[in-house]
Amino acid sequence: MNSPEQKDIEAIKHLTVQWLSAEKAKDIHRLLTMVTDDIVFLPPNAQPIKGKSAVEALYRSVFAQFAIEHAAATDEVKIAGDWAFSWGREVLNLTPLAGGREVQLKGHGMSILRRQTDGSWNFARGINNLVPAGAP
Repeated sequence: MNSPEQKDIEAIKHLTVQWLSAEKAKDIHRLLTMVTDDIVFLPPNAQPIKGKSAVEALYRSVFAQFAIEHAAATDEVKIAGDWAFSWGREVLNLTPLAGGREVQLKGHGMSILRRQTDGSWNFARGINNLVPAGAP
């Protein structure tokens, strides 16, 4: 039988799968249900993205410009009470809808998650170091 911690780890891994599915479907509403109200994303070489409205604006812009293929593999999940962190490898392909060359980004990402009052997990913070494939 799975321990409570193992159930949390599986729930967090499943949340990542749900995130990738929502991105593929360009489902902004679904993405926003998976983040805390005070979400902060720290993208490389850019200003922090703070709050659900900023995340919504980001994805509206990205989805209007690109087809997205995003894959992630989780390397570690650790639980600390109502907080958790997860990190792993990512590949993100952005194909311009207006035509042009696809951009492939590779790297690692880390998420900090917070347990919600119903016991589920949401992303609270995220950072990645995605760079163009082939970059040093």
